[in-house]
Amino acid sequence: MNAQFHKVCNPLLPEAAAIFEYLKTLNQARWYTNRGTLQASLEERLSMLFGADHNVVVATASGSAALEASILATAGTATPDKPYAFLPSYTFAATALAAERCGYTPYFLDVDPETWSLDPDMIARHPKIINAGVIIVVAPYGRMPDMVALETLYKKTGVAVVVDAAAAFEQVVAAPGCISATIPVCLSFHATKTFSTGEGGAVLWSDQIGRESIVQATNFGFLNSRECRSAGFNGKMSEYSAAVGLAMLDMLEERRQEYFEVSHTYRQAFASSGANSSGQFFASPEISSAYALILARDSIVAAELCVELQVSQFGWRRWYESGLHNMAHFLDCPRDAMAVTTDLGDRLIGLPMAHDLSEDKIAQIVDVVAATCETEVAFVAEQAGGR
Repeated sequence: MNAQFHKVCNPLLPEAAAIFEYLKTLNQARWYTNRGTLQASLEERLSMLFGADHNVVVATASGSAALEASILATAGTATPDKPYAFLPSYTFAATALAAERCGYTPYFLDVDPETWSLDPDMIARHPKIINAGVIIVVAPYGRMPDMVALETLYKKTGVAVVVDAAAAFEQVVAAPGCISATIPVCLSFHATKTFSTGEGGAVLWSDQIGRESIVQATNFGFLNSRECRSAGFNGKMSEYSAAVGLAMLDMLEERRQEYFEVSHTYRQAFASSGANSSGQFFASPEISSAYALILARDSIVAAELCVELQVSQFGWRRWYESGLHNMAHFLDCPRDAMAVTTDLGDRLIGLPMAHDLSEDKIAQIVDVVAATCETEVAFVAEQAGGR
């Protein structure tokens, strides 16, 4: 079908000339890292974008750094009586690795079949909650959890809660009320995300003392001195990454519109395909614009779809594989039964997505899906005229 293989994810960062406009002052100031002026500007502009009347952002070197710093700032390192980090198995490996770097043993929980995230009520009733030092809730594919329910969970259990919202940049922009004074929300600004600094991340937290704790954790445990006063590491964002982020903000509205149009075109293509493909299609605004997902009828259809996409020169991905509990590094970690995680891992397939994915390519991808799945696709209804 295609002369060239089309990647499942094909990001494009700002042109070098746009980034240079921010970089050209660095050699004059000779301030390249350690919370320089570009990082401060990025944090200020992001806070305004999120609708805050004061700074709520601490930029970090990566999404993983944001998550690790948030664990240290809320829960500290693991203790013998609270060795576990409760987290979903249905997530990216960075979630569990951040917990491990803070001394915790990941305890894998299954997710809700509708939200694909952890159920706060189930966590509160869990028999091992007394041994959990931190709860890491994931916003899968950018789908934000119920923050009020998580604040209630924290009050009920006394266990620190952190949200790994790596891909939820757009969802936070759309619903800035999800930025909490109690629970830090961690974003990734990796190149594959809809807003990117190339590599980077941020912690969103409306509590000033909490944000200072993030600054301290990402600067070797230093805060307003050269004395290490807490657990920490080097998790600061460099001025170079901040420059990319500032240039990205300058073009953000155009980029968001392009992603919206691609998601809209996908939905139109599925609606008009005339094929009967039993499955469910997910795209923005329900999830991050970085993803286009098809939930196949069953694991057999999903496996066949992956083969047909590959043969047709289209990339695909099981973004969270079959769950972390099946990965070699985590095989010995304690876990609950994983019925939903197994089902999602088998059936949820990532389709190609990019801000400049053409209508013709989308039509070809949908044709492959429709021809493989054979019965009607039920796709998530588009919000008329919205992002």
